[in-house]
Amino acid sequence: MFKIDFAKYDYILMIIICICIIFGSFMVFSSSVVMADIRWASPYKFFIKQVLWVCLGFVAMFITSFLIDYKFYQKYSKIIYFLTLVFVVIVLFVGVSRLGAKRWLSISFFTVQPSEIAKVSMIIIIADFISRKKDLMDKWIALLAPSVIILLMLVPIALEPDLGTPILIAGVCFTMLFCAGIKIKAILLGLVSIMILMAEEIVRKPYRLVRFKDYVASFINIDASSYQVKQSLNALGSGGFFGKGIGKSQLKLMYLPEVHTDFIFPVIGEELGFVGSSFVIIFFMYIFFKGLKMSKYMPDTFTKYLCLGITCLIVFQAIINLSVTTGVFPAKGVPLPFISFGGTSLVSNMAAAGILINLSQYSKRIL
Repeated sequence: MFKIDFAKYDYILMIIICICIIFGSFMVFSSSVVMADIRWASPYKFFIKQVLWVCLGFVAMFITSFLIDYKFYQKYSKIIYFLTLVFVVIVLFVGVSRLGAKRWLSISFFTVQPSEIAKVSMIIIIADFISRKKDLMDKWIALLAPSVIILLMLVPIALEPDLGTPILIAGVCFTMLFCAGIKIKAILLGLVSIMILMAEEIVRKPYRLVRFKDYVASFINIDASSYQVKQSLNALGSGGFFGKGIGKSQLKLMYLPEVHTDFIFPVIGEELGFVGSSFVIIFFMYIFFKGLKMSKYMPDTFTKYLCLGITCLIVFQAIINLSVTTGVFPAKGVPLPFISFGGTSLVSNMAAAGILINLSQYSKRIL
């Protein structure tokens, strides 16, 4: 029988993440209850699903926190990457289509979104690359291999179509490479290439072009913002300092039909006000500074950049989501980690958080 020494892990990090996940479940219920009752005649439909995903997520987080050593990820990084790439490609042919996008694989009674798994697998493979090629980071050739690795994964995801996930993955991977010491000119070249591809994808899809035009126009006239953003800002503004109270949001009254997913933050702002919104932001700030501090004390290069990558993945998703709901970024569907309605996104984020908890044992020994 195996024994787990929980004392060697950062229990404050564990508790705070668990509190955020439980809080997210209650906010999913609050934000979805009206829509679920109208559409499905069951106000608990999405809450029950969220609880099931949270339970599955806790299993995944327990496994990555206490049962899998980081050396496993380094040893099998190429296999993890290859298997993920296979699933990402397969979904283009046999995936389940929803709202014009083919991003999900149907497995028995539930669906899996391979692009969510790709976020973690990309961090693992890039961290492994940096650990093996650290001496080449100041040379131009160092950008070639990771660029190929990144593009091979991002192209099929972009074809689903999904633009937000490739932007997120590219941002996290280039941040890891930049911190590893790769030439700034090489990073800029990579970013310019990504921006060109983004521009091409925006122009190729009329609805994306409309969103982008609305976004640019909103800087001159706020009324030109997209419908979702205007409703979101109205909700955030009406919440005041302490909010209207749990369950009293008007935004969820079908002004935005699925606020429990990407636009759950405005519901938090409307019901819990500036105070509740601030706690959400403080949580992600805590994860950011905690992750950066932990990465300084990792036992080797691989764990250093694995820790950095997981931290950036969680925080960058939060930044994109919060920026979209406040009109800072163009409208794009990226869920708020641990809080938005679940699925593969919630489980993969919880598994990633488990890796962070597992790595906390090494920084705790020193701190």
